[in-house]
Amino acid sequence: MQALPPRQAHALMHLTVFVWGFTAILGRLISLSAVALVWYRVVLVVLVMGGLIAWRKLGFFVPGPALRRLWLVGVFVGLHWLFFYGCIKYAGVAVAVLCLSTITFFTALFEPLVFKRAVSVVELALGLLVMAGVALLVKVETGTDTLGLLLGLSSALFSAAFGALNGRLAREVRAEVMTFFELSSALLLTTASFALWPGDFVGPWALSGKDALLLLGLAVGCTVLPWLWSLRVLKTLSPYTLALAVTLEPVYAMGLAYFFFPGAEQLTWRFYAGSAVLVALVAANSWLKRAPAAVVKPAA
Repeated sequence: MQALPPRQAHALMHLTVFVWGFTAILGRLISLSAVALVWYRVVLVVLVMGGLIAWRKLGFFVPGPALRRLWLVGVFVGLHWLFFYGCIKYAGVAVAVLCLSTITFFTALFEPLVFKRAVSVVELALGLLVMAGVALLVKVETGTDTLGLLLGLSSALFSAAFGALNGRLAREVRAEVMTFFELSSALLLTTASFALWPGDFVGPWALSGKDALLLLGLAVGCTVLPWLWSLRVLKTLSPYTLALAVTLEPVYAMGLAYFFFPGAEQLTWRFYAGSAVLVALVAANSWLKRAPAAVVKPAA
């Protein structure tokens, strides 16, 4: 699959982030625990991607070194989703998606390691300020405790880790094959999690019709499609640029949460104003400093 021109890649990137904004809403609507929710999500995605690869006769072969990296990325993906939905179930949509905006700080650490680039002191300093602002907003405005904050920040940490690694792997392996092996690894991790929380398992026969439909929408509409889109974006743009766009996900998710959960997500104007300032600060700074260098020339 050819790399997109920069303008098309940016457009697809923002569409991807907008669709991702629905994942938090669906996660809140689905009645399952975080572990069971993530397990069904990855089961459905692996089945869909495996069928797609077989139907298109793409082949499942991946060289050993690349395969090991895909499995590692899958572990990070599984941990990201477990912490993300754990935060939603424990502390609410607003806390989870706002903490996710700290992904730019973690990506500023991981991307230079993966691509062997110099670490930007400015980006790290900004990231620390954003993290401090997020911690203050979450603690003061939502009243959540340290556990809720740690769940949200851990989600951002692992999201940045797999995003940076995928930035390199997307140029080596087909997106469909990457998705299949990465989420197969996430499936193994999530399945193993039931050893710690055996009571969280819900058999397919026990799923409500509502949960089954929402899980299908989450797996196909909010995972398979945007996941493939994000990998195609990473053929042209850097992981940091994608992480920058993800800082807009809280805007979409909290706007949706206002309509879906008007009683549960009651926050003061200071929370929304502070969130907007944090997101705008990251977006403006990163756009000015990184946009010219964000485009990575596709391989000849």
